[in-house]
Amino acid sequence: MQILFHLGAHCTDGGLLIRSILRNRVALADEGILVPGPSRYRELLGDISTTLRGEKADDDTEAMVLEAICDDDSADRIVLSNENFLCRAHVALDRDRLYPKASKAAWLRNCLPNHDVEFAIAVRNPATFLPDIAKTTGTEDAFENLSLGDMLWSEVLHEIQEANPKARLLVWSHEDTPFIWSEIVREITGLDALTALEGEFDMLETIMSPSGMTRMTEFLQARDGLTQSKRRRAISAFLEAHAMADAIEEEIDLPGWTDATVSGLTELYEEDIASIKRIPNVTFIEP
Repeated sequence: MQILFHLGAHCTDGGLLIRSILRNRVALADEGILVPGPSRYRELLGDISTTLRGEKADDDTEAMVLEAICDDDSADRIVLSNENFLCRAHVALDRDRLYPKASKAAWLRNCLPNHDVEFAIAVRNPATFLPDIAKTTGTEDAFENLSLGDMLWSEVLHEIQEANPKARLLVWSHEDTPFIWSEIVREITGLDALTALEGEFDMLETIMSPSGMTRMTEFLQARDGLTQSKRRRAISAFLEAHAMADAIEEEIDLPGWTDATVSGLTELYEEDIASIKRIPNVTFIEP
C-alpha cells in the first residue's frame, strides 16, 4: 500500500487542497484510493508518533493505525493531509532555517513502516511566506533576528530526504498553484488524467471574481480540445483580467524590511527553486 502525507506547508492552501480532494472521494475509492476525513487520523498520528518518537511501530500498532484511519485494508493508496504534521506554525522557523523539525517526517513514516511512503509539500516565496507566518503566529518582532539568506526550502527537502531516503517527494510552488491545481490533485491521489475531477478550479475561485470564473469556465468548456499549455495561458489571461485585488495583493510589513529585502528574498527563492528541481527523487510539479 502507498501512503502519501501532505505536509502543507503552513500559509499555502489553508486546507483547501484536502477539501478539494475529498470532493472526489467516491471516484477515488472506485480506483482503490482512500481519502479519510482528517478527524480520523490527525490526532491519532500525532499521539502515535509522539509515543514512538521515531521508532518503528510494531505490526500490531501499525494494524491498529490502519484500522482506525480507513475501512478498506485492500486499498492501493491512502492520502493524509495536515499542515501541522511536522510542527505547529509558531515553530516553523528558526533563526537560520525553515522547518527545523523537518526530519520528523520520519516519525510519520515509522507509524506505518511496512508500506511505501511519499511526502507532498508546497513551497512559497519567503518574501510573502515569512510575513504570513508572522501574522498567523503574532511574532512579527521576532523576525528582526532572522538570517534571511538561510531561508531555503531546498534545505527542508534535503532534511526530509535524509530522514526518509526511500520516500518520493512531490513539490510545487505556491505561486503556481492556481494554474496547476488539477495536476497537484492527480499527482497526490494517483488519479489518472482521463478520470473526471471535481473542484479543478477550487483555488482559482478564491482569487477570481464570480463573473470572471463564469466567463472562463464557459470559454474552456467551448474549447475542450485545448492543449494543457494553451489552457494555462487562457486561465492566466482570465486571472489577469478578473482577479480580485484584495485576494492577490499581499501586504508585506515586517520591522526593518525594505523593497530591497523583498526583491533579495524573491531572487533567493528563484535560485532555490532551480536547486529543488535538481534534487534526486523529487517530482516538481510546474506549469
